[in-house]
Amino acid sequence: MDLLHRHLGDLSGLSLLDYGCGRGETLRLATGKGMRALGTDLDPECVAISKTHGDTIQLASPQDPVDQFGGKSFDVVTCFHVLEHVDRPKEVLRSLGQIARKAVVLAVPNLRALPRPRALRREPEPVNEGHLQGWDHSHLRNLAERHCNLRVEAWAHDHCKVPVFGELVSRIAGEKALIALETGLFVRLFPFHSASLIALMIPESPSPPP
Repeated sequence: MDLLHRHLGDLSGLSLLDYGCGRGETLRLATGKGMRALGTDLDPECVAISKTHGDTIQLASPQDPVDQFGGKSFDVVTCFHVLEHVDRPKEVLRSLGQIARKAVVLAVPNLRALPRPRALRREPEPVNEGHLQGWDHSHLRNLAERHCNLRVEAWAHDHCKVPVFGELVSRIAGEKALIALETGLFVRLFPFHSASLIALMIPESPSPPP
């Protein structure tokens, strides 16, 4: 919400579609800023849970939301930790840009993490089994700007884990001190190693064919 406010000004009265609304927390935050928010999800249980925070409807097709909602039908479209789960992320992100009039705010896991001391071992770290795709900042910008008619206007950062040192802080000073460091000093020191890639993107008209 702060990222949107910095770039769009007063949010009250703006419409928002939360694509993949999950438990509906974004709807609560958006309506708290005076936005007219609608959530959508494929999972009927998520749709039911999200109704406690705002209006929600079942997503008809994950690959073609434009057909369900219409082009330029919302001022803002949000999509938090969904794109890494879909089979065709380019088509989905391009569709979200077609729905949004003013901005798309996207969050996905960041593949660029600070290395652990044993990172040179041959066996790679385990990954989330539900993730089909992954990006760092450069590759997400490439996807958005070269393939989806979206311009990355600004990045935001959630928290950054610093291996070993963070674990020592947690043992000595406790979990609250660690959270304060990960969302404060660590993020300022290593902003592009934060846990999530969070980008505000501006829809642009497709380039005319040569």
